[in-house]
Amino acid sequence: MRNEVLFDAKGRPDIMVVFTPDELGLPSTLCGKAVEEYLISKYPNTLIDGVPYSLPFQKPATSVNHDEAITLCQSKGCGWHLLTNDEWAALARQSWENDTIPTGNTRGGSSHSHPEQTGTTYDGSGRTLAGSGPIQWNHDRTAEGVADLVGNVWEHVGGIRFLDGQVQVIPNNGAAAGADQSEGSPEWTAIYTTDGDPIYYNPKDGGIYLEPMATTEKDYDGVPFTDLEENGLDVPDKLIELSLYPPRGYEGSDYFWVDNDGERCVYRGGSWNNGANADLFSLSGDNARSYSCAYIGFRSAFVRYSGNSGDLDNLDTDTADQQPEPKEAESYETLPGLVREILAGQLAKLCRYTEPAQLHEITMKVLEADETEFGELAQLLPTLAQTAVAVELYESVAKQVKLAATTSITIKTEVADYE
Repeated sequence: MRNEVLFDAKGRPDIMVVFTPDELGLPSTLCGKAVEEYLISKYPNTLIDGVPYSLPFQKPATSVNHDEAITLCQSKGCGWHLLTNDEWAALARQSWENDTIPTGNTRGGSSHSHPEQTGTTYDGSGRTLAGSGPIQWNHDRTAEGVADLVGNVWEHVGGIRFLDGQVQVIPNNGAAAGADQSEGSPEWTAIYTTDGDPIYYNPKDGGIYLEPMATTEKDYDGVPFTDLEENGLDVPDKLIELSLYPPRGYEGSDYFWVDNDGERCVYRGGSWNNGANADLFSLSGDNARSYSCAYIGFRSAFVRYSGNSGDLDNLDTDTADQQPEPKEAESYETLPGLVREILAGQLAKLCRYTEPAQLHEITMKVLEADETEFGELAQLLPTLAQTAVAVELYESVAKQVKLAATTSITIKTEVADYE
């Protein structure tokens, strides 16, 4: 896991947390293409000129419905998508297994369980600016982790829905690869027990029961995550993997809401006023895809396929399928030619290109650029340079924060041992 900055065509950055497929236990291939890394927005997304970005100390975008969240994320380019439930569940599973379940803004700007943990509120609400809380609000409780998954605003997740109470998914994290997530999509697939029964979440009698058939009564209810009743059903491991049923031994206070009347989309994590009911496994499956409000936001994610960098153009073309034969760089002995070569080298440094294929690609682009492209580049260079400086400062501060946090923990341990 590491943090990385991606720049779009306008030179604007997204701060992402990068994982290998193995680190998250996610598919290493999507639609037949090898996945090198999954990049998760470090922060709930804000909107700048109608484009979502992962940036700290920004207001999370809210009042966006489910389809709008999907469209906004995909509009960033090939590989970009709304964070899927598979990816959310993978982060939750990692936190649970590593004993780093985060806290968050669950009480109007602070953590209900740790009131000393606070973030920066805005607009007179209990919401906090993205990433303004302590590192305990990150999924691994370090400066490098994914921020604000618990509380603050609910977050749309893709690739999952309830239809009349039946849980349906886009299999194998296909929602991260552009699968059709519309209401009538044929890609929605039920999850079955080992006996071949579909699984319905039926709210009734003050509880939510997992059963192989839908109830005739349409209802809505919420219960603690740990109080989901399997009602004799053989719960498949897939439900636990997707954070739709509590892992064995889990004792959190997360809440789970379901409405079994028609199609219902899914949000995760809870909001700033949910108190103990907001947690990493909290789920809301009780609203239609057209619903939006100030309680619900979203975050984007990005799939980097093997051989693709993802920087600058955000994979506007599918380079996994279109790999041109590499061209040999010509010898540029004139002064303008040498300047172009120097410029290519500096751009590679700003973009953190180190692989030979990456260096060759950007060198060729600079050497073959026409005057119009250079004019556009000249407009972007100041922003790119300023962002690079800001990123270096951010990483330096993050390392200092991590060191300070580690030192603090060590000191406390030593004092406890001494006493």
